Amino acid sequence: MMLRQSSRVLRRAAALSTSTTTVVVWPRETRLPIVPPTPALCLATTTTTTTSTEVVLWQRVRGVAREFLRYVQLWVALTRLCLLASPLALLVPLKVLISDEAAWRYALWAAQAAGPTVVKLSQWASSRDDRFPKEFCRRFSKLQDEARPHAWHHTEALLAKALGPDWARILDVDRVPVGSGCVAQVHRATVLVDTSDSKKGDEVAVKVVHPAARRRVLSDLDLLRVVARVFERLVPVARWISLPEAVDEFGKSLEPQMDMLREAANLRQLKHNFESYPAVTFPTPRLSLSTPDVLVEDFVRGVPMTRFKTGDPRLRSRLSRIGVDAVCKMIFHDNLLHGDLHPGNIVVVDQNRRVCFIDAGIVVELSKTQHKHLVDVLGALMRHDGAAAGRLIVAKAKTDDRDRPDWSQAQDRFCAVLQAITDTCADEAFFDHVGDYAARIFQSAADNKLRLDGFFVSTAIAIRVMEGVATALDKDVKIGRLAVPWVVSAPHH
Repeated sequence: MMLRQSSRVLRRAAALSTSTTTVVVWPRETRLPIVPPTPALCLATTTTTTTSTEVVLWQRVRGVAREFLRYVQLWVALTRLCLLASPLALLVPLKVLISDEAAWRYALWAAQAAGPTVVKLSQWASSRDDRFPKEFCRRFSKLQDEARPHAWHHTEALLAKALGPDWARILDVDRVPVGSGCVAQVHRATVLVDTSDSKKGDEVAVKVVHPAARRRVLSDLDLLRVVARVFERLVPVARWISLPEAVDEFGKSLEPQMDMLREAANLRQLKHNFESYPAVTFPTPRLSLSTPDVLVEDFVRGVPMTRFKTGDPRLRSRLSRIGVDAVCKMIFHDNLLHGDLHPGNIVVVDQNRRVCFIDAGIVVELSKTQHKHLVDVLGALMRHDGAAAGRLIVAKAKTDDRDRPDWSQAQDRFCAVLQAITDTCADEAFFDHVGDYAARIFQSAADNKLRLDGFFVSTAIAIRVMEGVATALDKDVKIGRLAVPWVVSAPHH
C-alpha cells in the first residue's frame, strides 16, 4: 500500500515537473526565438552576397575598361596629330626649297584637320600675342571656326533625347544645317506647339552639339597636357610661356562651350543687363526646349556689322558708337563680357538697326578684386601714368616669375614701355589707339617674359576687336571719348 502511494506521488511530481518546465520555456522561446536558418534563407543570403560581389567586380571592370578606352583615345589622338605634324618637321630641313607661305598654309590646314580642340586652341593662342610669336598670331588669327556637319541621324537622336520620341510634333527642323562649327551645328526650325516660352510659328535656331565632340575634346586636352609638359622639359627657355598652365586655361574656356544650358544662361544674363539699352540685343533662349546637348534660341536674321563699311555715314557712325558703348558697358559696369567677340558674331538686325551679339558660349566674368584691378589699370593709362599701370600689371605676375634673377630689370623695362606709350599719346585719349597700344604691351610682355593675367588679356582683346569694327565703320570715331564715361562711372573706380 505504501509502495503504491509512493509511486503515485512520484508520477504526480514528474507530471508537475514536466508541466512547470513547459510553462517556463515556452514564453522564453517566444521572446527570443532561436530559429535555425532554413534552406530558403541560406539561399537568399548567399544570393545577396554573390550579387553584391558581382556589382563590385562589375564596377571595377567598367572602371578598368573606361581607363583603357581613355588611353586608346589618347593614342589615337597622338597618332592623328603626329601624322598631321610630321610634314611640318620635314619642312624644316627643306626650308630652302619650300617657301614660308607654303609652310604656313599647310600649318593652317593641319590645324583645321586636327579637330575642334586644336582649332579652338589655335584661335585662343593667336589672340595671346603676349605669349606667342607675332607671326604665328597673325597667321592663325585667320583660322575659321568651321567643321564638317554631322549626319542628320545624329541630330535626330539628340532631339529625341532632349524632347522625347515625338519631338517632330514640337519642332519642324530643316535637315540641312545653316552653319557648323567645331563644337556644334545650327539648324533653322519652326515651333509647332505653344510652350512656356515659345509660341506656335516662332522661327528658332536649333544648336546641336556634335556627337563625338565631348569625347574628342577630353582626349585631345589630355594629350595636349602631356605634350606641353614634355615640351617644357625639352625646351627650358619655353617655361616662361607656361604651356601646361596655358592648356589648363584654354580647357576652362572651352568647357562652357560644350554645355548648351550654360550658353542659354549667358544669353539670359546678357539680355537682362541690356534691358535698358534697346540699341543692343541678344537672341532669346527657349529653356523649355533646351538641354545640355541642344540649345533652342531666336533665329537671328541680320547683316554682319562689317558689311556697313560703305553707305550712309550717319548710320555707320551710329553703329560704331553702339558697338563701343556695348563693350564698355559689359567690361566696366556689368562685369560680364562676351568672350567670343569677332566680327562674325556682331550683326545688325531689324528696321531699327539694332546691334545683336550672338554665340555667347564663352563669357568673361571677373571677381571683385580682378574687376577693381582692371579698372585701376585702365584708369592709370587714361591718366597717362604708364609706369603706375605697369606696376599694377606686374603686381599680378605669377609667383615663380618673381623668383627670376632678372625680375627687377624685367619689370622696369616693361613699365618703361607703358610710360613711353602714355607719353606718346599725351594729347589724346588712350583708347583712341588701344589696338596699337595693346599690341605693344603684349610684345613687351613677351620680350621681358612676363605672363599677363588671362582676364587682362581677354579684356584687351575684346576692346581691340571692337576698335577694329568701330574704326572700319567710322574712321573718325573717338573711342577714348566714348570709353571715358564708362570707366569713370565704373562701380570699382
